[in-house]
Amino acid sequence: MKKYFLLFLLTTNFIYASYSIIEKENIFTVKLKDYDFNTLYLNLKNEINFESFIIVHELNLAKSTENIFQSLGKKNILKNGINILLCKTSFTAQMHQENIENITYCPMIISIYEDNNFCYISYKKYKTFKDTDMIANKINEKLKNLILNSLE
Repeated sequence: MKKYFLLFLLTTNFIYASYSIIEKENIFTVKLKDYDFNTLYLNLKNEINFESFIIVHELNLAKSTENIFQSLGKKNILKNGINILLCKTSFTAQMHQENIENITYCPMIISIYEDNNFCYISYKKYKTFKDTDMIANKINEKLKNLILNSLE
């Protein structure tokens, strides 16, 4: 009986969870309410790995800025905040083949952070270097799909 009750609680928790997409000219953000930061973070990392991207580095912004805020006598703004730097060699090869200047696109960055009972997952939109470049659109679409697929 306890197992069924626990299963019911977990299931109903996800029914009421909601998110909204905020898309601006330079940034794509998903704002989530009633989600657990650690679960979102692990799901995002799993999706990144599933899509064969390599996580180059993770920067824990909340932890790294904590000392700075303390030294300034201020409260840290971020409860949780991580930048995930990722790359995929086949994707990078396409970038370079199109335009060698596209080397600056890799690693790509997805940020996940928590603020005022909301979690956010976002990336800065990439722009083309030349009018003929198409890879920036592919990058933006791929990052968007990584984020949205991690929520399923």
